[in-house]
Amino acid sequence: MMIAEYRKMWEARNWMKRNEPFLPTWHAYVGYRLDLFEKLSGGMSIEQVVSEYGYEENLLRSWADTGVVLGHLKQNGDQLVPSKQMMRFFTQKSEDAIGELLKEMFEMHMPALMNYPDMIETNRKGHFNGDDFGKTVAATSALIEKRAFPHVLNEMQFRHPRWVLDIGCGTGGYIMKLARKMNRGTYVGVDISKEVIDIARAKAVQWGLEQKVKFFYADINEWNVPESLFDIVMMNNLLHYYAPDTRGDLFDRVAELLSEKGSIVVTTPLYLEKGGQRFSAAFNSFMEAHKNLYPLPKREELVRDAETAGLKLKSMKTVVKEGSWYCMSFSKK
Repeated sequence: MMIAEYRKMWEARNWMKRNEPFLPTWHAYVGYRLDLFEKLSGGMSIEQVVSEYGYEENLLRSWADTGVVLGHLKQNGDQLVPSKQMMRFFTQKSEDAIGELLKEMFEMHMPALMNYPDMIETNRKGHFNGDDFGKTVAATSALIEKRAFPHVLNEMQFRHPRWVLDIGCGTGGYIMKLARKMNRGTYVGVDISKEVIDIARAKAVQWGLEQKVKFFYADINEWNVPESLFDIVMMNNLLHYYAPDTRGDLFDRVAELLSEKGSIVVTTPLYLEKGGQRFSAAFNSFMEAHKNLYPLPKREELVRDAETAGLKLKSMKTVVKEGSWYCMSFSKK
């Protein structure tokens, strides 16, 4: 009996210890969400922050105490100052900010996963409202695309395209970065979110690229554009927004838009691909929790759909192995 109780306590302890890595992530999320690291950047006391922003003092103090324990904050007397790491990666104005990734996890993924018991029992899935999270999804996609950028740029430099299309372009940073790197060509982004297209157009003007880069608010399946126009078509973080039985139609549509010697570059997570099975399983669980989202694609499924559309797989490069993200290149047969 004592051995059984001891094993029970040991097992409980192990499960609790597994949650320790959650604490720094939670702390960084709260700091980014309220931009607390930026507000503390010049050094402030708890009392000063409460007085200036009207926050609840005990909650703020608990968050600050946790930050000091974790090393996210440094305390000098009653003054709190963020670490360089938190200033760089978790202030909203930083070019290196990754806080949107944590927003996606805490505000999109975790609530859906916590609802699994009810959804399983009631046979009712949730509905994902893309307008609520368009900016966050675009920002987290940009982090993945940054890792894939060297692979895509190599394809660009090899092809010397005249016309480039980015389907699901988000806020446009990715295609504008490519446009800056290349001396020639016209670059086009299309997205079904008006919010992100408006942001992309504003960015193009700000960066002086409005003549070279064009953005359209449209559904790719209904968009009126000439066939065989584009030398490179990109689809980044997109395929899991299409039902498995419609991905073949998407490849057919893209093949219509592709020039004779053009390439399709797909950056996507692959379900249960070796090396990233845990992440892809968790991500797929989120997708399956919504009636208007769809399972992650498998490699063999994409190759099959591409071949049916008259395309063949040329290469497959790892983007984030532990996340099961890959960059796949297809061309016409």
